[in-house]
Amino acid sequence: NHAVLITIEEGAEGGFGAYVMHHLARTGLLDSVRFRPMTLPDRFIDHNTQDAQYREAGLDATAIAATALHALGLEQSTQPLLKATIGPKA
Repeated sequence: NHAVLITIEEGAEGGFGAYVMHHLARTGLLDSVRFRPMTLPDRFIDHNTQDAQYREAGLDATAIAATALHALGLEQSTQPLLKATIGPKA
């Protein structure tokens, strides 16, 4: 009964989020929900505090909120989303 479903995992792609997506697809529920899996990027993240590492990975509260708002069409800025998907720093 929700417009958006976001899964957040501290692992790489192909884990919990993929399992949820396969279940939703098999049961037809993927047709009625905007699904957004959030995972760690497939790259090395420098040693730092846990908060800093989550921020760099795009899995902090700001990135999660931006993902939800973007999925709902309520925010135009996708800057936090891009950070998590473009790979290593330039």
